[in-house]
Amino acid sequence: MSADVAIQVEGVSKRYPLFAHPWHAVRYLASLIWRGTVPASLSTGHGVQALSDIGFNVGKGERVGLVGRNGAGKSTLLKLLAGNFPPTTGRLTINGTVYCLFPGAVSFSFEQSAEENARQYLSYLGLTPQELQARIDEIRDFTELGEYFYQPTKNLSLGMRVRAEFAVATAQSADVVIIDEVLGAGDIYWSEKIARRMDKMCADGTTLLLVSHSLSQVNRYCERAVWIERGRVLMDGPALEVTKRYEGFLERLSWQTDDLDDKSVALDGAAEEMGNEVLSDSGQTVTRWPGKGGVRVTGVWLNGRAAQKLELVKNDPLEVRLMLRAREAGDYNLRYLLTFWDANGKRMAAVENETDRFSVAPSAKDGTHEVLFSRAGFGLKSGLYYLTLTVSDAWATAHTTSEYATRVDVLYKSFEIEVKAHALAVQPESLYQLNLVSGGDAR
Repeated sequence: MSADVAIQVEGVSKRYPLFAHPWHAVRYLASLIWRGTVPASLSTGHGVQALSDIGFNVGKGERVGLVGRNGAGKSTLLKLLAGNFPPTTGRLTINGTVYCLFPGAVSFSFEQSAEENARQYLSYLGLTPQELQARIDEIRDFTELGEYFYQPTKNLSLGMRVRAEFAVATAQSADVVIIDEVLGAGDIYWSEKIARRMDKMCADGTTLLLVSHSLSQVNRYCERAVWIERGRVLMDGPALEVTKRYEGFLERLSWQTDDLDDKSVALDGAAEEMGNEVLSDSGQTVTRWPGKGGVRVTGVWLNGRAAQKLELVKNDPLEVRLMLRAREAGDYNLRYLLTFWDANGKRMAAVENETDRFSVAPSAKDGTHEVLFSRAGFGLKSGLYYLTLTVSDAWATAHTTSEYATRVDVLYKSFEIEVKAHALAVQPESLYQLNLVSGGDAR
């Protein structure tokens, strides 16, 4: 194992056996504990395959998020890495010390204060009195609980308690930190404090492996993501790219079933399908979410260029030209929404047009329709943004809020816009009117 690799997972599988009789379970556990092997009579038969031939490496200081549906095998993988039980096949190797932060890992006594709980928890680490007090002081300052730090835990709100438990759990140093779904509580300010704490830990050489259903957390805390589906690695790459395709997978799944965790419904080649659709008129590769169709976007030009990426400086104007193709002749009444997301997956701004009415004549050869949007000043602070284009049926919007009835086409986070320094800042989630410069009947 290379010295710059923190975690190595090689061909790991995990199968949970199902026993016909309770006594078989006792024999299975006894053999596993005392001999390290499973009796041949119990090694076959019925069982649940949680992981199948998982393999990947995590470098030292790397921050990796695990995403996937409930029951995909994420928590099983973390428990294997934590040493809770052995894999059925394969090998896991960790270079250095490991600390695991699982739900309930830090169990505070409700009768003791946060300070007393922290002191008791850290007393097992073999710290000197001076080191212990320094950790307590750091935890107190980080939580910002003030006098509540010395009050019984039962007097704290849920958010306060989670803050204290997280601070205590991460007060000890380790080469590898494994976290499973414990960062959900707290407001934006607290989430950012967690992110900075994670940044510092990893900057000091700590490797982070995080499981979270919050894709914004994965994008904020991690630079890389691994998507697990049905116990297998479906995709491994940059966090934004993996989470974007995973979102697309869930979106397509939602159009087939109301239960996103229904394992009987799966999309073969889902990772590839979510990002390899090419616009026929402008040539960019896009992530297309499902829509009821009728009209599809077949070309996008940003400031006159058929580009995947666009750079803007200060208050440069923004022009977006769309080529639409209608499948059938008729009258159309559409609205267009442009949504801008930051690099952490947070929606920063949305702009939309007035209703665009046009007709496709029966004699039209291809039913094409062009629209050009313009805005004199872009209005976002410097940074990296991703653009989503949504086409909706304005007639249907007037009668229902159902996405299935109103959504026509969506190109999700398919274009990258980098704003250079000195652009004017706007408030998140603000809504702007976008000027529809042109658009007419398709002839």
